[in-house]
Amino acid sequence: MRKIKNGLILAGGDSTRFWPLEEKNLFSFLGRPLILYQLEELSNYCEKITVIASKKNAAPLNRLIEASLGASKYQVIIQDDLDGQSGAVLSAKNLVKGEVLIINANDIFDFKILEKIVQTAKQENKVILFGKKISEYFPGGYFKFDAKGKLMAIIEKPRKDKIPSNITKLVIDYYSDIDYLTKALEKVKTSNDDHYEVALSQLLSTEIDREYFIYDGYWQSLKFPWHVLLMTKLFLATIKASKISSSARISKKALIVGPVIIGDDVVIGDFVKISGPVFIGDNSIIGDYSLIRESQIGEDCLIGSYSEIARSSIGNKVFLHRNYVGDSVLADKAMMGAQAVTANLRFDGETVKETNLSKLGAVIGEESKIGVNATLTPGVKIGKKTWINSGEVVNQDVKDKVYFSDGKEKVNLKV
Repeated sequence: MRKIKNGLILAGGDSTRFWPLEEKNLFSFLGRPLILYQLEELSNYCEKITVIASKKNAAPLNRLIEASLGASKYQVIIQDDLDGQSGAVLSAKNLVKGEVLIINANDIFDFKILEKIVQTAKQENKVILFGKKISEYFPGGYFKFDAKGKLMAIIEKPRKDKIPSNITKLVIDYYSDIDYLTKALEKVKTSNDDHYEVALSQLLSTEIDREYFIYDGYWQSLKFPWHVLLMTKLFLATIKASKISSSARISKKALIVGPVIIGDDVVIGDFVKISGPVFIGDNSIIGDYSLIRESQIGEDCLIGSYSEIARSSIGNKVFLHRNYVGDSVLADKAMMGAQAVTANLRFDGETVKETNLSKLGAVIGEESKIGVNATLTPGVKIGKKTWINSGEVVNQDVKDKVYFSDGKEKVNLKV
C-alpha cells in the first residue's frame, strides 16, 4: 500500500479547557502518552509526520518522540503567533510540501478509514474530507450541500436552528497539495473563530475536485477533563486478553475476572477483586479487600485496603486509603485520606453540570490532597497542589494551590 507523503498532527492547543489536568497530548492511557498512539498509527499511512506544537509543549513532545520513536520520519515545529487550526497549518508552510493529511493530536478514531484516502487520492487538485452523522446539536463545523448534493462549504458553529445538514466535519482533511490550502488561508479575513472553515469553503467554491466520506466508527476528542474517562473506556476496550508480568505478586486469594494488563512488580493483596478490563502499571500495590473495576491505574501507586475504584483513571504515584473513587480522574501524586469519597451520581437524576454525563465523580489535579472523611460531589474539579480539609463537603470547583476549609478557599502556604 502506498503512503501519503505528509501527515500533519495539530498539537499546539494550550490545554486550558483541560484544567485541572495538564497537557492533554501527553496524558497517558494504558501507560503511554496519547501522542505516541497517534504517531504510530499515522506512520502506517504517511511517509513523514510533522507535529505542530506550542511553545509550551514543543520541548517535551520532541524529547518524548526522539526517545520513543526516533527522529528519522518525525519533526516537531512550533506554531507561529497565529491562532487556531489555520495558524497551525500556516506555521508549516515552508516545511511541508505536496500532499498532506491533517488530523488533531487529541482525537482518536479507527485509523483504518485512512485507507479510503490512499485508495482514492490518485490525482492532483483534490480535497478529501470526513464527516459524521449526528442526532443532536454539536458545536462544530457542518457540511453544507447545494441542491444537487454537492459539498459546497463548511459552516462553523451555526445556531441550532440554522444547521445546514446533520453531518458534522471531523478533522481528517486530505489535500493533494498543501499549497491549495495555505493560499486560501492567506486570503481569508474574518474576525470570528472560523478562519480555517472559511478558507476551506472558499476552496470548495472553486473547481477543485472534492470527495467526502461518512465515518460511523468510534470517535473521541480529548478537550475537557471528563473526556479522559470516555477515552479511557475506549483504550480499555482494546485489552482483549490478559497480560500479567511474571514479576507480579498476586495473592492466591485474589480474584481476577476479565482481561487485564498487570505490570512489573505489581503486588495484589488478599481478597482483592479485579473486574476487567483493567490496567495496572509497574510497581503499584493493591491492598487487601480492594475492588478495581474497568479502570486504569498508573505506576508506583498505593491503593490501600478496602478501597474501591470504578470506571476511573488514576495517575502515577497516587495514594488511596479506604476510599471510593467512582468515574473520576486523579492526576499524578494525588492523595486521599481514609474514608474520603467521590460522589458520582446526582440524586435528582439530572446530568452532571457542563458534561451531559449521567455519572461523573471528581477530577483532582497533581499533588493535591483530600483529607479524611471529605466528600467531593459530582463533577467537582480540584486544582493542582490544593488541600481539602478533613470532613469537608466540596460542591464547587477549587483553584490551584488552595487550602479549602470551612467552605472557603485560602492560599496554601505549604506548597
